Amino acid sequence: MASYRLVWFQHLHKAAGTYVIRRAMANGETFWPTHENGNPVREGEVIPLWKMEGNDLTAFIDECENSGVTFVACEWGGADFEILANDERVTLLTCLRHPIKRLISNYNYDHYWMWTKATSYAEYLNEGHLHSSSEYYTRIFARGKEDLAIAKSNISLFDYIIIAEDGMSALDELGWSKESDTTHPTFGDKKRASILLLKLRWIRLFNYLKQRKHLPPTELQIEEKNKLDMDLYNSMRD
Repeated sequence: MASYRLVWFQHLHKAAGTYVIRRAMANGETFWPTHENGNPVREGEVIPLWKMEGNDLTAFIDECENSGVTFVACEWGGADFEILANDERVTLLTCLRHPIKRLISNYNYDHYWMWTKATSYAEYLNEGHLHSSSEYYTRIFARGKEDLAIAKSNISLFDYIIIAEDGMSALDELGWSKESDTTHPTFGDKKRASILLLKLRWIRLFNYLKQRKHLPPTELQIEEKNKLDMDLYNSMRD
């Protein structure tokens, strides 16, 4: 059994990931010296962990061990899960949220932060970003493919799979007993409201202050577009 432990967190957008990262930080995990919300950064760029294969990924874990890094987040794609699972130093962790609720939260978050130019869910889904695409979870765990079997096989390699709606008690098993009060809600952020005010986005500011949540239209059939994700999510809850 390895004495060194690296918690590898597959961060899924708007699925309580920032809470998990702050909980790790509150409980003394050591992050990469320069990072963006747990994602290691080198020379000003996030290290593309999701593109690393075989020996390159093992070499990165070696570097983490030599540097004393005990927590890494991977947010922008799925890593080589088999390499990670077969390395006794690595503990695989992820957190899922109901796929449709996650998508709605992500759309509203990006809309009010003006991080998307999309004016509708149809445009948002077609922007080409992984986190705003249909079957997001499946694509992450199948490493870019819409293949449910591969996604299920890869997620089965994880040591801890948290369902956000069911609570975070699994984090205690990692030794993270100290609570973190960090949340990342869509509404109630004064900075976001001030940005909308400065940019003279009056209607959007009004809607934000009223906490108006934009929902996908029925005709878009959002559930049908994410049926693989729903299957994956429900199988994890079962």
